[in-house]
Amino acid sequence: MIFIGLFLFIVFIVMALNMYDNSNLEKIENYITEKKCSNYIYTKGSYKALCKDELLEIPNSFSLDIKKDKLEYKYKDIQSIEKEDKNILINDKDKISFSKTKETDIFYMQLEEKLNKQD
Repeated sequence: MIFIGLFLFIVFIVMALNMYDNSNLEKIENYITEKKCSNYIYTKGSYKALCKDELLEIPNSFSLDIKKDKLEYKYKDIQSIEKEDKNILINDKDKISFSKTKETDIFYMQLEEKLNKQD
């Protein structure tokens, strides 16, 4: 009987954490929609989005503060991009990581197109 109670308690905790995490993802997706970002992907625990004037990376965390946690790269400030395995290196110092090479390739091509349109 104790094991059943303990099991139900653990199931309840897991479900509550999952619901909390889903609400964070919804907040991030709403923010990306508000910024009118055309292309975005969720990989390696963060959203990467190509917006009108900037590249956004917003990590998903337990305590979400989008304004504090987001990383913004203005297209006009990006001097160089380089693809390394499953990463995109921006200005030889900032790294955006992906979990699959195909995701990296697609995002890299889309970023290149955005940067070429800015010129």
